[in-house]
Amino acid sequence: MDFNNYIGLESDDRLNAFMATLSVTNRTPEYYVNWEKVERETRKFELELNTLNYLIGKEDIYSEALELFTNQPELLKAIPSLIASRDTSLDILNIDENDDMSFEQLNFLVIDENCIADYVDFINQAGLLDFLQNKAKRSLVDYVYGVEAGIDSNARKNRSGTTMEGILERTVSKIAQEKGLEWKPQATASFIKSQWDIEVPVDKSKRRFDAAVYSRALNKVWLIETNYYGGGGSKLKAVAGEFTELSQFVKTSKDNVEFVWVTDGQGWKFSRLPLAEAFGHIDNVFNLTMLKEGFLSDLFEKEI
Repeated sequence: MDFNNYIGLESDDRLNAFMATLSVTNRTPEYYVNWEKVERETRKFELELNTLNYLIGKEDIYSEALELFTNQPELLKAIPSLIASRDTSLDILNIDENDDMSFEQLNFLVIDENCIADYVDFINQAGLLDFLQNKAKRSLVDYVYGVEAGIDSNARKNRSGTTMEGILERTVSKIAQEKGLEWKPQATASFIKSQWDIEVPVDKSKRRFDAAVYSRALNKVWLIETNYYGGGGSKLKAVAGEFTELSQFVKTSKDNVEFVWVTDGQGWKFSRLPLAEAFGHIDNVFNLTMLKEGFLSDLFEKEI
């Protein structure tokens, strides 16, 4: 199906065509680990970690650790990375043998040198001293490298959106160059007004559109939002409602403004009803297959 056939369909038929061409994934090889970030986070404490190698295999490791941190308290700044925490200030619940609970806070960014024993007690109770004494066999820099790769995997859900933004930006950039259009990633309403003198009504004062494309010949702006959902959930209903509302805001502009939504993912199979409602209000809803087939280029070409 080409763009003209698709855009001329009734909303239910457009939805069916959209659902039939959803992609299996948008995960490029770069999705899995951001090695640049892993390297950066590991190198932050490379000196401290190399010094802490001293504790590996020590017999009386509690006393050794207490002495080491007393003499070099700044080494404690590396501890959160060893226990896979991005937080530098940790709130801790302690439960004693009588099940009495108490709370404390340990700041690993600004070390309290009067509480070194408290830090060491925490490190011990967290199992880190046992690891250093009995299980660590190699450099702690190498160990933290692996920890950071694991922590980075938690950011994968955010990378799906980043991947879609990258795909959109590359696609728009190419089309804009071919057709003599202007464009801006992460465009705000204020930028569009000041740069192109186009009024864009928005639902949020800080709204940033993933891309805005401007035709000087038509004095027209296309506003593009993109996302990807590999799994279902209540968020998809909220997103469909948000973009439906946003498209209605955009239509109230006194200027020539058109809204475009590029979305994809198998998650939409579990949220067909809210997506169907969005299709009833938003004319330009495309997926990755449609981008590949040149639908976005055809949309801009339609009036140029």
